[in-house]
Amino acid sequence: MRHAVALLSLLVAVYGYDNGAPYSKLPPLGWSSWKALGPDPNIPVRDYCTHSTVMQTIDAFVELGFPEYGYTHFHLDDCWAAPVRNASGHLYANPLYFPSGLQPVIDHAHSKGLVFGLYSDAGTRTCNGNSPGSKDHWQQDADSFASWNVDWVKTDFLSANSFIH
Repeated sequence: MRHAVALLSLLVAVYGYDNGAPYSKLPPLGWSSWKALGPDPNIPVRDYCTHSTVMQTIDAFVELGFPEYGYTHFHLDDCWAAPVRNASGHLYANPLYFPSGLQPVIDHAHSKGLVFGLYSDAGTRTCNGNSPGSKDHWQQDADSFASWNVDWVKTDFLSANSFIH
């Protein structure tokens, strides 16, 4: 009887987690660029990504069969954004590493059936300190991510001091 109650509780908890939002039933299972690729003398070892390395990683991730086991998320962490916003205040891909922007990468991930995510920070800078955070640009950044067809965004508060002050 105790096992039946435990199982029923688990089923209710799992069902209760489904809030109707896409991808909300499971944690984001997949690949992240954080500490995954590198090194390059011009890119931090802990988060290295370029157009070619990301495209190759997407292909390898799919070829190795990870999506077949539920690992469908593909996430670029603190490696993609340019060091400053453009003249309109928008984030954009670092042209040194993504000369064609992020759209070809996002489209390629989607063509392989992957859920594509990007990283941002709630403060003025990202974790590495190399790119702008979303402070005072929440809606603008959300609109940019949506226009690029980004499926989800990981936001942390590692530069929280700049967020609070």
